[in-house]
Amino acid sequence: MKTSVMNILFTAAEQEELDCALKAYREIQEEYGAEIPTCGNAPKISFPLTGIGAVQACHKVTGEILRGIIKGEPYNIVANIGIAGSYDMEAFPMGSAAVISREHFGDLGFGTKEGFKDLFEYGILEENGFPYTAGALARPDLPYSEIEKVLHKYGNGVGVTVQTVTGDPAKVEELRNRYTPHIESMEGAAVYYAAIQENVPFFELRTVSNAVGERNRKNWDIPAALSTLEECCREIMKGIFKQCGYGKSEKGDNKD
Repeated sequence: MKTSVMNILFTAAEQEELDCALKAYREIQEEYGAEIPTCGNAPKISFPLTGIGAVQACHKVTGEILRGIIKGEPYNIVANIGIAGSYDMEAFPMGSAAVISREHFGDLGFGTKEGFKDLFEYGILEENGFPYTAGALARPDLPYSEIEKVLHKYGNGVGVTVQTVTGDPAKVEELRNRYTPHIESMEGAAVYYAAIQENVPFFELRTVSNAVGERNRKNWDIPAALSTLEECCREIMKGIFKQCGYGKSEKGDNKD
Protein backbone atom coordinates (compact mmCIF):
# COMPACT_ATOMS: atom_id res chain seq x y z
CA MET A 1 0.00 0.00 0.00
CA LYS A 2 1.41 3.40 -0.98
CA THR A 3 1.09 5.66 2.02
CA SER A 4 2.97 8.82 1.00
CA VAL A 5 0.94 12.01 0.81
CA MET A 6 -0.88 12.26 -2.51
CA ASN A 7 -1.43 15.53 -4.37
CA ILE A 8 -4.47 15.41 -6.60
CA LEU A 9 -5.93 17.95 -9.01
CA PHE A 10 -9.73 17.73 -9.32
CA THR A 11 -11.02 19.92 -12.15
CA ALA A 12 -14.40 20.82 -13.62
CA ALA A 13 -15.69 23.43 -16.04
CA GLU A 14 -18.55 24.76 -13.93
CA GLN A 15 -19.02 25.38 -10.22
CA GLU A 16 -22.03 23.10 -9.79
CA GLU A 17 -19.93 20.22 -11.11
CA LEU A 18 -16.97 21.06 -8.90
CA ASP A 19 -19.27 21.36 -5.89
CA CYS A 20 -20.10 17.65 -6.26
CA ALA A 21 -16.43 16.80 -5.70
CA LEU A 22 -16.03 19.32 -2.88
CA LYS A 23 -19.06 17.98 -1.00
CA ALA A 24 -17.91 14.38 -1.46
CA TYR A 25 -14.41 15.26 -0.24
CA ARG A 26 -15.72 16.92 2.92
CA GLU A 27 -17.99 13.96 3.68
CA ILE A 28 -15.25 11.36 3.29
CA GLN A 29 -12.78 13.57 5.17
CA GLU A 30 -15.27 13.69 8.05
CA GLU A 31 -15.88 9.94 7.83
CA TYR A 32 -12.16 9.22 8.23
CA GLY A 33 -11.54 12.21 10.51
CA ALA A 34 -10.76 10.13 13.59
CA GLU A 35 -7.88 8.46 11.75
CA ILE A 36 -6.28 11.66 10.41
CA PRO A 37 -4.21 12.54 13.53
CA THR A 38 -2.69 9.03 13.70
CA CYS A 39 -2.42 8.31 9.99
CA GLY A 40 -0.76 11.63 9.18
CA ASN A 41 -0.90 11.34 5.40
CA ALA A 42 -4.24 12.79 4.34
CA PRO A 43 -4.39 13.44 0.59
CA LYS A 44 -3.94 17.01 -0.54
CA ILE A 45 -6.62 17.78 -3.11
CA SER A 46 -6.96 21.01 -5.09
CA PHE A 47 -10.23 21.99 -6.78
CA PRO A 48 -9.61 24.59 -9.51
CA LEU A 49 -12.36 25.66 -11.87
CA THR A 50 -11.17 25.47 -15.48
CA GLY A 51 -13.98 27.34 -17.19
CA ILE A 52 -15.77 26.10 -20.28
CA GLY A 53 -13.87 24.92 -23.34
CA ALA A 54 -10.62 23.28 -24.39
CA VAL A 55 -8.41 26.39 -24.34
CA GLN A 56 -9.37 27.31 -20.79
CA ALA A 57 -9.08 23.71 -19.59
CA CYS A 58 -5.66 23.08 -21.13
CA HIS A 59 -4.33 26.42 -19.86
CA LYS A 60 -5.60 25.87 -16.31
CA VAL A 61 -4.48 22.25 -15.99
CA THR A 62 -1.02 22.88 -17.44
CA GLY A 63 -0.55 25.90 -15.17
CA GLU A 64 -1.60 23.97 -12.07
CA ILE A 65 0.69 21.05 -12.92
CA LEU A 66 3.68 23.36 -13.40
CA ARG A 67 2.87 25.27 -10.20
CA GLY A 68 2.87 22.00 -8.30
CA ILE A 69 6.29 21.09 -9.69
CA ILE A 70 7.72 24.52 -8.81
CA LYS A 71 6.39 24.23 -5.24
CA GLY A 72 7.95 20.78 -4.87
CA GLU A 73 4.47 19.22 -4.63
CA PRO A 74 3.93 17.55 -8.02
CA TYR A 75 0.49 16.13 -8.70
CA ASN A 76 0.01 12.37 -8.61
CA ILE A 77 -3.30 12.48 -10.48
CA VAL A 78 -5.27 14.91 -12.63
CA ALA A 79 -9.03 14.30 -12.57
CA ASN A 80 -11.60 15.93 -14.82
CA ILE A 81 -15.27 15.56 -13.89
CA GLY A 82 -18.57 16.92 -15.14
CA ILE A 83 -21.89 16.31 -16.80
CA ALA A 84 -22.13 15.60 -20.52
CA GLY A 85 -24.20 14.46 -23.48
CA SER A 86 -24.55 10.84 -24.56
CA TYR A 87 -24.31 9.52 -28.12
CA ASP A 88 -25.55 6.11 -26.98
CA MET A 89 -28.52 6.27 -24.65
CA GLU A 90 -28.64 2.48 -24.38
CA ALA A 91 -25.07 2.14 -23.13
CA PHE A 92 -25.09 5.45 -21.25
CA PRO A 93 -28.64 6.55 -20.40
CA MET A 94 -29.69 9.62 -18.46
CA GLY A 95 -27.99 9.80 -15.07
CA SER A 96 -25.39 7.11 -15.84
CA ALA A 97 -21.62 7.48 -15.40
CA ALA A 98 -18.74 6.90 -17.82
CA VAL A 99 -15.00 6.80 -17.34
CA ILE A 100 -13.46 7.99 -20.60
CA SER A 101 -10.94 5.54 -22.01
CA ARG A 102 -10.08 7.55 -25.15
CA GLU A 103 -10.62 11.18 -26.10
CA HIS A 104 -10.78 12.88 -29.50
CA PHE A 105 -10.71 16.52 -30.55
CA GLY A 106 -13.87 16.40 -32.63
CA ASP A 107 -13.68 19.71 -34.48
CA LEU A 108 -9.94 20.32 -34.80
CA GLY A 109 -9.16 20.12 -38.49
CA PHE A 110 -9.97 21.48 -41.94
CA GLY A 111 -13.13 22.16 -43.91
CA THR A 112 -12.73 20.85 -47.47
CA LYS A 113 -14.93 20.36 -50.53
CA GLU A 114 -15.32 16.75 -49.39
CA GLY A 115 -16.30 17.85 -45.91
CA PHE A 116 -14.49 18.06 -42.58
CA LYS A 117 -11.11 16.33 -42.20
CA ASP A 118 -9.33 16.09 -38.87
CA LEU A 119 -5.59 16.56 -38.49
CA PHE A 120 -4.90 12.87 -38.99
CA GLU A 121 -6.99 12.57 -42.15
CA TYR A 122 -5.36 15.71 -43.53
CA GLY A 123 -1.87 14.33 -42.88
CA ILE A 124 -0.79 16.96 -40.35
CA LEU A 125 -0.45 14.52 -37.45
CA GLU A 126 0.50 10.85 -37.26
CA GLU A 127 -2.02 8.61 -35.56
CA ASN A 128 0.64 7.19 -33.24
CA GLY A 129 2.71 10.33 -32.86
CA PHE A 130 3.06 11.51 -29.25
CA PRO A 131 0.80 12.15 -27.40
CA TYR A 132 -1.67 10.18 -29.53
CA THR A 133 -2.32 6.46 -29.69
CA ALA A 134 -4.24 5.23 -32.73
CA GLY A 135 -5.47 8.77 -33.31
CA ALA A 136 -6.79 9.25 -29.79
CA LEU A 137 -5.66 10.44 -26.38
CA ALA A 138 -5.76 7.21 -24.39
CA ARG A 139 -6.06 6.74 -20.63
CA PRO A 140 -3.85 4.04 -19.10
CA ASP A 141 -4.82 2.54 -15.73
CA LEU A 142 -3.77 4.63 -12.75
CA PRO A 143 -0.78 3.29 -10.78
CA TYR A 144 -2.98 3.41 -7.66
CA SER A 145 -5.02 0.24 -7.24
CA GLU A 146 -7.62 1.50 -4.74
CA ILE A 147 -8.60 4.41 -6.98
CA GLU A 148 -8.51 2.38 -10.19
CA LYS A 149 -10.71 -0.23 -8.50
CA VAL A 150 -13.40 2.43 -8.06
CA LEU A 151 -13.11 3.65 -11.65
CA HIS A 152 -13.60 0.09 -12.89
CA LYS A 153 -17.11 0.14 -11.36
CA TYR A 154 -18.23 2.47 -14.13
CA GLY A 155 -18.58 1.83 -17.84
CA ASN A 156 -15.73 2.77 -20.17
CA GLY A 157 -16.72 5.22 -22.87
CA VAL A 158 -15.09 6.99 -25.79
CA GLY A 159 -15.18 10.77 -25.57
CA VAL A 160 -15.27 13.46 -28.22
CA THR A 161 -14.45 17.05 -27.28
CA VAL A 162 -15.99 19.92 -29.25
CA GLN A 163 -16.01 23.68 -28.94
CA THR A 164 -19.52 24.05 -30.30
CA VAL A 165 -21.98 21.72 -28.59
CA THR A 166 -23.45 19.44 -31.25
CA GLY A 167 -27.09 20.14 -32.09
CA ASP A 168 -27.32 19.48 -35.83
CA PRO A 169 -28.43 15.88 -36.61
CA ALA A 170 -26.06 15.69 -39.59
CA LYS A 171 -23.13 16.71 -37.38
CA VAL A 172 -24.16 14.15 -34.76
CA GLU A 173 -23.98 11.41 -37.39
CA GLU A 174 -20.67 12.71 -38.76
CA LEU A 175 -19.02 12.60 -35.33
CA ARG A 176 -20.62 9.25 -34.54
CA ASN A 177 -19.29 7.72 -37.76
CA ARG A 178 -15.81 9.22 -37.43
CA TYR A 179 -15.06 8.54 -33.74
CA THR A 180 -17.78 6.13 -32.49
CA PRO A 181 -18.08 8.25 -29.33
CA HIS A 182 -20.27 7.61 -26.32
CA ILE A 183 -19.83 10.95 -24.56
CA GLU A 184 -19.45 14.57 -25.69
CA SER A 185 -17.80 17.30 -23.62
CA MET A 186 -16.03 20.59 -24.21
CA GLU A 187 -12.90 19.97 -22.09
CA GLY A 188 -12.03 16.28 -21.81
CA ALA A 189 -9.49 15.92 -24.63
CA ALA A 190 -7.74 19.12 -23.56
CA VAL A 191 -7.24 17.81 -20.02
CA TYR A 192 -5.95 14.48 -21.37
CA TYR A 193 -3.59 16.32 -23.73
CA ALA A 194 -2.13 18.43 -20.90
CA ALA A 195 -1.76 15.47 -18.52
CA ILE A 196 -0.05 13.26 -21.11
CA GLN A 197 2.31 16.07 -22.12
CA GLU A 198 3.29 16.62 -18.47
CA ASN A 199 3.43 12.88 -17.67
CA VAL A 200 0.82 12.95 -14.89
CA PRO A 201 -1.66 10.06 -14.45
CA PHE A 202 -5.21 11.14 -15.21
CA PHE A 203 -8.85 10.21 -15.62
CA GLU A 204 -12.12 11.77 -16.76
CA LEU A 205 -15.53 10.87 -15.34
CA ARG A 206 -18.73 12.16 -16.90
CA THR A 207 -22.38 11.68 -16.00
CA VAL A 208 -25.13 11.97 -18.57
CA SER A 209 -27.56 14.90 -18.51
CA ASN A 210 -28.90 14.68 -22.07
CA ALA A 211 -28.75 12.98 -25.43
CA VAL A 212 -26.33 14.63 -27.85
CA GLY A 213 -28.27 16.65 -30.42
CA GLU A 214 -31.25 17.22 -28.16
CA ARG A 215 -31.34 20.96 -27.43
CA ASN A 216 -34.74 20.92 -25.73
CA ARG A 217 -33.78 21.29 -22.08
CA LYS A 218 -37.19 19.98 -21.04
CA ASN A 219 -35.85 16.56 -22.02
CA TRP A 220 -32.62 16.95 -20.06
CA ASP A 221 -32.08 15.78 -16.49
CA ILE A 222 -29.26 17.85 -15.04
CA PRO A 223 -30.28 17.12 -11.40
CA ALA A 224 -29.96 13.35 -12.03
CA ALA A 225 -26.56 13.83 -13.67
CA LEU A 226 -25.30 15.97 -10.78
CA SER A 227 -26.65 13.50 -8.22
CA THR A 228 -24.80 10.64 -9.91
CA LEU A 229 -21.68 12.79 -10.21
CA GLU A 230 -21.70 13.49 -6.48
CA GLU A 231 -22.12 9.81 -5.66
CA CYS A 232 -19.28 8.86 -8.04
CA CYS A 233 -17.05 11.51 -6.48
CA ARG A 234 -17.86 10.13 -3.04
CA GLU A 235 -16.70 6.65 -4.11
CA ILE A 236 -13.58 8.07 -5.76
CA MET A 237 -12.72 10.11 -2.66
CA LYS A 238 -13.11 7.01 -0.53
CA GLY A 239 -10.71 5.19 -2.87
CA ILE A 240 -8.23 8.06 -2.60
CA PHE A 241 -8.30 7.97 1.20
CA LYS A 242 -7.94 4.19 1.19
CA GLN A 243 -4.96 4.53 -1.14
CA CYS A 244 -3.41 6.81 1.48
CA GLY A 245 -3.88 4.26 4.27
CA TYR A 246 -7.29 5.14 5.69
CA GLY A 247 -10.16 2.75 6.36
CA LYS A 248 -7.88 -0.10 7.40
CA SER A 249 -10.53 -1.50 9.68
CA GLU A 250 -12.95 -2.06 6.78
CA LYS A 251 -13.33 -5.74 5.90
CA GLY A 252 -12.10 -6.96 2.57
CA ASP A 253 -9.66 -4.13 1.90
CA ASN A 254 -6.73 -5.24 -0.21
CA LYS A 255 -3.92 -2.77 0.41
CA ASP A 256 -1.01 -2.77 -1.99
